[in-house]
Amino acid sequence: MNKHQKLDSILKYMSENIGEIPKSPDRIVEKANLNFEKSESYMMFRMLLDNGYVFEHYSKNEPTGTYGIKYKGIVFLDNGGYTFQHNVYKRKKLAEKISDYVDIVVKPIGIMTAFLISTWYIIKLLEFFGILNSCVN
Repeated sequence: MNKHQKLDSILKYMSENIGEIPKSPDRIVEKANLNFEKSESYMMFRMLLDNGYVFEHYSKNEPTGTYGIKYKGIVFLDNGGYTFQHNVYKRKKLAEKISDYVDIVVKPIGIMTAFLISTWYIIKLLEFFGILNSCVN
């Protein structure tokens, strides 16, 4: 499972279990049946918080915050989530590579071909009108 799928799985778990979300990121990851390091779970939740898909609520009675999913996170997940977003990014990068290839290889070949064909036609026109033959003889 890649990082994008892990993030989507966390959002999916939170959206399906809104009333039963544990308080710490490592427990949420454990409840979502995902298996990765505690530090990674905290980094992922920091990213989810920064992206605005998850919220953290603190109360006076509890030393740690509680987490919840925002509606924005549910909509994001319904639109394909991080996995879809990553696939769009990969397609964009591939399109840029192809565009660079066209700029570096295909366009110069096209320009050279057009120049050579134009030169050849000019020579043929000059031969047709007898201008080239009179200059050579």
